[in-house]
Amino acid sequence: MQAKSKKLIFIAVILIGCIITSLISTNDKAKTLPGGSSLPQSAQGAVTSKAVQAKTVRVQVSGAVLEPGIYDLPASCRVEEAIAAAGGLTENADSERVNLVRKVRDGMQIRVPVQKAARTNRTQRKNAQAKSGLGESASGKSSSAKAGSGRNSSMMQRVRINSASAGELQQLPGIGPALAQRIVETRNSGRFSSAEDLLRVPGIGKAKLAKLRDYVEVD
Repeated sequence: MQAKSKKLIFIAVILIGCIITSLISTNDKAKTLPGGSSLPQSAQGAVTSKAVQAKTVRVQVSGAVLEPGIYDLPASCRVEEAIAAAGGLTENADSERVNLVRKVRDGMQIRVPVQKAARTNRTQRKNAQAKSGLGESASGKSSSAKAGSGRNSSMMQRVRINSASAGELQQLPGIGPALAQRIVETRNSGRFSSAEDLLRVPGIGKAKLAKLRDYVEVD
């Protein structure tokens, strides 16, 4: 009888030891399992920083644009919006040689070429100056050409920015389809009371407004 009691006590001690060992092992596993915020703070900051960087790209816009330079743009934007951020196209820009709907990528250079006729005229003018040596005379002709261009511009029919359609707005210098649509959307939220109100439109800066001022009319 005494031997049987000792045997039962021995079995009980073994069971208790097994239970304690199991509890300790479970706690250790719980400590090593990753929780919802188990990442170190520095690692979380790095992940957040990468997510922010992925939303924007840095591109260089050059060539026949009003305000060439380097711009930070949304990663989802296209070449047309990058050109708008650079003030839009100049009058002699050759937009047909640029893929305006192409998506931009980080580190991309967007160069807008000038029209072939403008390049040819400029080359011929330089050659004529070099051959004849009449630099001052050529400068005078260039000034006269600019003055004539100004007179022709003043004869153009002005575009009414409060009632013109998006297609009519594209007749303005440097205004493409995307920028024309933004003018319409801005106008819908509040009519333009003066030409300066065009500065409310994303993509139109002071330089672009100066080129548009002689072509627009507030109705």
